[in-house]
Amino acid sequence: MIYSRWRPDGGYDYYETPERRGLGDDLPVPRLRAVGPIGVPSTDAGRPLPSDARVVGRGALARGSIAPLDRGGLSLGTLTGSVSDLAILAAAALAGFVVRGLFRKGR
Repeated sequence: MIYSRWRPDGGYDYYETPERRGLGDDLPVPRLRAVGPIGVPSTDAGRPLPSDARVVGRGALARGSIAPLDRGGLSLGTLTGSVSDLAILAAAALAGFVVRGLFRKGR
C-alpha cells in the first residue's frame, strides 16, 4: 500500500508497505482528535504510517493514503532556521536599536 506524507518545503514523500487491500475494501476510519471548534489541523489528519513503511520516492502530488505530518524532528531550529541564525538576527536587531538611539541623540 502507498502512503504520502506532506513535506513543509513542498511536495510529498511516498512510503510503501507490504500491506495489500482488495479493490473496493474500505480502510478503517482513523480516530482524529479535534483541537478546537473548527476540527483537526490538516497537518494532523490522515492515517498513521505503519512502522514497516519504507521511503520509495517523492513528488508534487499525494498518492495513496495520506499520513499526518511527522513532527518528530521539528524544533525551534528547524522551523525558523538554525539557532545561530536566530542569534545573528537578535544581534542585528540590537545593533539597529543602538544605532537608532545614537542618531536620535545627535539631533
